[in-house]
Amino acid sequence: MFKLIVIAIPFLVLTGCAAEQISEQTIPKPTKIKTVCSCRSDRYNCADFKTRHKARELYECCIKKVGYDVHNLDGDSDGIACEF
Repeated sequence: MFKLIVIAIPFLVLTGCAAEQISEQTIPKPTKIKTVCSCRSDRYNCADFKTRHKARELYECCIKKVGYDVHNLDGDSDGIACEF
C-alpha cells in the first residue's frame, strides 16, 4: 500500500501542474487600458474627450493625484465632471 501512495502522489502533482500550464496558455489574460493622467496644467476641456467616461477618469485621477480639478472639468463643483 505504501508503494501505491508513493507512485500516486508524484503522478497527481505532475498532472495537476500540466493542467495548470495548459489552462494558463489557453485563457487570454485581460489587458488593462491605461488612462493618461496629466495634471500639471489646465490642458483639457470636456469637448476634448470622446466620452464623458474618459473625461471623468481624468478628473478623478487628478483629484487623487493633486487634490483639485486642474482642468476645470467640474464646472458646477458638484463632484461630477463633464455633465452635458
